[in-house]
Amino acid sequence: MSATTDVMTLGERLRAPGSRNWYIGSGAGLLWQTLLVVSIVALPLPVGQKVGGLALLAVIYAAFLLVGPIIWRESARTKILVTLGFWAVSAILIPLVGPVAIWVWLLIVSLAAFTNLPVAASVPISAGVVGLQLAIGAANDFTLGLGFAPIVTAVCAATFIGLGLLGRSNQRLEVANTEIARLAVEAERARFGRDLHDVLGHTLTVVTVKSELARRLVTIDPARAESEIVDIEQLARGALADLRLAVTSYREVTLESELATARTALAAADIRLDLEDRGAPDDAALRSVFAWVLREGVTNVIRHSGSSTCWVTVSPDALTVADDGRGGTVEPGTLERGNGLRGLRERSREVGAELAISPSARDGFALTVRAAQKFRTAR
Repeated sequence: MSATTDVMTLGERLRAPGSRNWYIGSGAGLLWQTLLVVSIVALPLPVGQKVGGLALLAVIYAAFLLVGPIIWRESARTKILVTLGFWAVSAILIPLVGPVAIWVWLLIVSLAAFTNLPVAASVPISAGVVGLQLAIGAANDFTLGLGFAPIVTAVCAATFIGLGLLGRSNQRLEVANTEIARLAVEAERARFGRDLHDVLGHTLTVVTVKSELARRLVTIDPARAESEIVDIEQLARGALADLRLAVTSYREVTLESELATARTALAAADIRLDLEDRGAPDDAALRSVFAWVLREGVTNVIRHSGSSTCWVTVSPDALTVADDGRGGTVEPGTLERGNGLRGLRERSREVGAELAISPSARDGFALTVRAAQKFRTAR
């Protein structure tokens, strides 16, 4: 039993979501029970016996109308006990009005099917009802139409249990769809955050470097400083355009444009670019990942490395960005830290590529992305 169930009052249970559907369905089922009422009235029984039987029947009908919402959120054990208790009380009708009372047991199979009882419980209960109806009908030579009761009950039980299972499946599907929608929103937020970092992080790094350069040059080389300021203005406008495109999801990053940007950015930071271009991948998605890795790698070289040279190697199978800056041992979990590297790892996984960070051959760091086997060219 959940904590929510513990604090719900009887009135809250009777007004809970879904209770209206129970009232409509159970009310429709009780309409068929008017045939039983008519049969009891027509029986040649003493008036007091008839009144007692009809009074008990009215109590059973009222209880059936209300019991569903009351036990809906209870445990399976509680539901089974209530259903069996309901069955036992309804059996009191038999000595009062005779075997015709077995028709009221249609309500038992309804209760077992529509209160979310496990099939392992609802099927045996329904089978027990049908079996007892058959036994009572046979003991009375199936008079008063008793032979139809087990048939109708069996058909209704199968139908009700099937409808109950369908309803539960629909509920689970609705919950699953809600969860899928929530995860999709989270994934889109994560994607947008990653793209925003990738778009602005690199550009703002270059703007920072060029601003520092312009500040140093403003007194010793005003013309060069003015040129840097013009570049800063263009970069800022480009960043604004990229941001707008990111919001509308139309932005694309190409390997060619990132190579050109890398030359400009590294030159502004007084870092020499050593490019070895052996050709780009044929797959567009893989080229896009290579472009993102190049952008992030160059950004990190400018920001953190203190390098004099940046080596970029491009091939159809892999792309590497290496430097000769502050090297050292690569700590475990490096790829887990930082939005940029984490975003690159996610992008690489999406196309089946592998991202690795390691010490470079020149005591710096190397960032490498390798294509999945399906993209690798034949040697």
